[in-house]
Amino acid sequence: MKEFNFYIDEKVTIWNRLKFQIEAETLEEAKEKAKYMIIKDREEIDHYDSMFLYDTLEELEVRDNDDNATLELYCAEDTDLVYDNSETELVN
Repeated sequence: MKEFNFYIDEKVTIWNRLKFQIEAETLEEAKEKAKYMIIKDREEIDHYDSMFLYDTLEELEVRDNDDNATLELYCAEDTDLVYDNSETELVN
């Protein structure tokens, strides 16, 4: 009997922790600067560490993804999409 390889691509939600520093005279001033940056200049935050909080990982439901698939099954032998959970029937 032959063996065949498959893989699953799954869309999930997860929190990501970004650590960064703010220069300020006081803690209160630093908090205000940090709040401003996250609201107005988030792209400008120069973080020095990042880590996924794996204990917050949750499966994303199709309805929460504009009715698009959140789970896809592929055949690794030819990378064909075999199934996705946006429909109840097999794709191929």
